Amino acid sequence: MFFDLVYVFAIGQLSHRLLVHPTWTGAAQALVLYLAVYAAWAYTTWAVTLVPAENPRTRRMLLAVMLAGLFMNAAIPRAFGDAGWVFVAAFLLIHIGQTVWLLTVGLDQVNQEHFIRVLVWFTAAAPLWLIGAAVDGGARLTWWAGAILIELAGTWAAHPLPGRRLDSREVAFADGHLLERGRLFMIIAS
Repeated sequence: MFFDLVYVFAIGQLSHRLLVHPTWTGAAQALVLYLAVYAAWAYTTWAVTLVPAENPRTRRMLLAVMLAGLFMNAAIPRAFGDAGWVFVAAFLLIHIGQTVWLLTVGLDQVNQEHFIRVLVWFTAAAPLWLIGAAVDGGARLTWWAGAILIELAGTWAAHPLPGRRLDSREVAFADGHLLERGRLFMIIAS
């Protein structure tokens, strides 16, 4: 539950950011940040469905994600200003770090293959996140939008790789648990 509160904090930060910047550019910036925050929450939630939360390694991963998430979420109001590097560093640490962690916990062969593919897609988007943090203004929005579009395309297409085929229907996950977590998240955020 505390994990979800870290991301409810992000929703509050995003709402406040949109109130301070009520323009189309402000809305686009909020959308890019929201999609990044949602991806971090969703992939972590999915990870916990694959590895029991009672496992001490899982608890340590969750604590690390929550700590990095607090930094990422605190940077939201100034992510398109002087806190771009804080946002990106924390986001990439969560995104790539937990994917690498998942590859070390002994997942079944199908999930292992899936998360190798996820890691390739996240790593492909990482340079755009980093370039975006290095530039200012509208250019940052362009680079970060490109990065999140790569990640969304990968998710929607089940992270395809040339010469490697994986039917996404073979990737098992606790859909009921994920729906319940999403529902509870929305209740808390309301």
